[in-house]
Amino acid sequence: MLDVRTPEEFAKGHIPGAINLDLQGGRLEKKVAELDKSKTYLVHCAGGVRSAKACVILDKSAFAHVVNLEPGFKAWENAGKPVEKK
Repeated sequence: MLDVRTPEEFAKGHIPGAINLDLQGGRLEKKVAELDKSKTYLVHCAGGVRSAKACVILDKSAFAHVVNLEPGFKAWENAGKPVEKK
């Protein structure tokens, strides 16, 4: 589970077990090389726009399985799914 929101958004609440790789802060591009390209990654942001961009980056980097969690964390939280806060 990759959360591509900002660290501030992540700290306010995130899906348990998610890894924060801020798309806007450039962390995603730096961390891509450290991820196992054979694993499946569920990618999300607040509403789906940034995660769609992140999925394109991961797809271009030859990741085998990348899924955009639409419509994002806001919908996850509104549906009463588990949320962790830092």
